Amino acid sequence: MRSGPPTLHELRFAGADGQPARIRVARACSFVARLRGLIGRAPPAAGHGLWIEPCSAVHTFGVPGSLDLVFVSDCMVVQRIEAAVPPRRIRIGSGSRRVLELRAGEAARIGLRVGVRLEWARARRARAPTPEHPDQGENR
Repeated sequence: MRSGPPTLHELRFAGADGQPARIRVARACSFVARLRGLIGRAPPAAGHGLWIEPCSAVHTFGVPGSLDLVFVSDCMVVQRIEAAVPPRRIRIGSGSRRVLELRAGEAARIGLRVGVRLEWARARRARAPTPEHPDQGENR
């Protein structure tokens, strides 16, 4: 059975200018998803990435273009950024627990830097309308 498009999650952080910033990511948390990663796939679009967890080392064998690799600690702090890593390379993030893979140049473009704390955005839930508040059925 063929699966649909991956569910996207949103990470938020304070950008280089201190303003709130975000990036949408597909999560690779299963063994198969982590193993596959971006092999044979186009780099993520601007504003998007691949979140690999658990992970402390990645390779770019089979990846068609260069990637920015963002190594993230257990407490969601960016530990190291390897910019524009070309295909056929291995990178290890000692002490990291997660890796965010982005298209080359994307980390700088969105203002990611070492020391930034990432956080998951809370999913918005639709509220059921009530007789007193019929407009409550919208996402808030």
